[in-house]
Amino acid sequence: MNIHKRPPIRRVRFEQGLTVERTTKTTQAWTIRKTKFQRTIKGGLLGGFKHFQLYLATCCNHCYVYLVKNGLHWFERIVWLILIALANYATIYVAWQSIDRYLTKNAFMVIDRDYLRWNTTVPSLTICPMDRLDRELFDAYSQSHQVVAERRETLWNFLEHLANSTYINFEDIPNDSSLDDILQQIHLTPNRKYRIRCTKGEIPMRTRLVLTEHGLCYTTNTLLDRKYSSQYALFGSLPEPTIHETQNDTLDVLMGAFSAPQALYDFIGFGRAKEVYLHSAYEVMKVDNGFGYSEYHYKFKAENIEIATQKTLERDATVRQRNCRFGHESNLTHFPIYTKNLCIQECRLRLVYEVCKCIPHFYPNRVNKPKRVCDYHTLKRCFPPNKDYFLKLYRQRGDSQEIDTAPCYCDQNCRDSVVSATHQVDTSEYIHGNGATMTMTEWPSLQYRREVYLTFTDLLVYIGGTAGLFIGFNVLGAIEIVYFFTMRLLFKLLGYKL
Repeated sequence: MNIHKRPPIRRVRFEQGLTVERTTKTTQAWTIRKTKFQRTIKGGLLGGFKHFQLYLATCCNHCYVYLVKNGLHWFERIVWLILIALANYATIYVAWQSIDRYLTKNAFMVIDRDYLRWNTTVPSLTICPMDRLDRELFDAYSQSHQVVAERRETLWNFLEHLANSTYINFEDIPNDSSLDDILQQIHLTPNRKYRIRCTKGEIPMRTRLVLTEHGLCYTTNTLLDRKYSSQYALFGSLPEPTIHETQNDTLDVLMGAFSAPQALYDFIGFGRAKEVYLHSAYEVMKVDNGFGYSEYHYKFKAENIEIATQKTLERDATVRQRNCRFGHESNLTHFPIYTKNLCIQECRLRLVYEVCKCIPHFYPNRVNKPKRVCDYHTLKRCFPPNKDYFLKLYRQRGDSQEIDTAPCYCDQNCRDSVVSATHQVDTSEYIHGNGATMTMTEWPSLQYRREVYLTFTDLLVYIGGTAGLFIGFNVLGAIEIVYFFTMRLLFKLLGYKL
């Protein structure tokens, strides 16, 4: 038997009333907590403002008291507020000028005339021999590989031009139709070494075989690190001293003082055809700054003004501060040392790779991701139309006046020299081959020197003087700010009456 029960109406009404009552109490409690929180925030802000007022009224810095002092008209407070704002702006502006000078322009050049205490370096020479191939060895090699008659002359002409090619003459590389077939037929290994020598009288001087933008060349009287050599560029190892260098006392660099009558060295042992480059002992040659092709001996009479550095320049100033680099501070990818000319070569290398999608064979390529080396077809096709652009790193865009400039920023060398010279050609025959003779008969009576402009202590004095001049600020004022909003504020929050 199913009995239908009536729902407990009163009980439901009671539970609903209880639920409404609980909801009302919860809303009231939340409103009370919200009101208390708002009062706490308001009280905290008001207390913080009063504490800030107290600081303005009691701080040791000038004029801030007039913003909160009793008895002043609102117009007076506005005037003082404007004056304080202008003073703070002037402080920040002038102080930032000192900071910017410290961070980016913190070295300057001075002229030193104490020439009796100097040792001046004689300029360096780099000579690139043009007769790089030995005809007898070439004929024997060609015969062993069955390269005869016209094909032999075609190969000789090609190799001669390729070995002596650079940006100014890539278009002269032959492009005979049979070259590809000949190159697939043979494998080349160079087998000639010049007996190059450099001497100061009877004293031998050290020479290096280096990889340049004109191929393999020889340099002497250089102050660059030993890593600047063809062996390190190609194989990553330093060149070993020759038997002549181990058996004799070899002079690395020729220097002279003002009291010395003259200094000279002979750089000889080359064939008749060569290119000669004169440059600072702190730098490398520039491919577009040579004395041209010559079959005779050069005689140079040089003048040299050195750019020295303060002894503590490297320690007291960063690269950004002094705007120059020492040789071991290299930021280059393809070269292990830094000079400005090597930096320009790397800019040219990047530009060439961007335009032609490869690099010439005379660049070091020992990097994590080696770049593709151009074949002779690309050298003839891509380089001649862009020759001036590659050498100058800028070009005029069509018929317009707009200039395309390759991205390139290179710091100066911290140590360098300014070289000038007169030269003449000597047609005499030399027993051991010709080359060049470098002579210095007059020594400089002045020297440029890089020195630090601002030390960190000087910077603090500049900023402190600026702040004291405009707003009367000092170190104790800075300590007072820290004290007032840390220790004193903490004691106030803990209930201490201050």
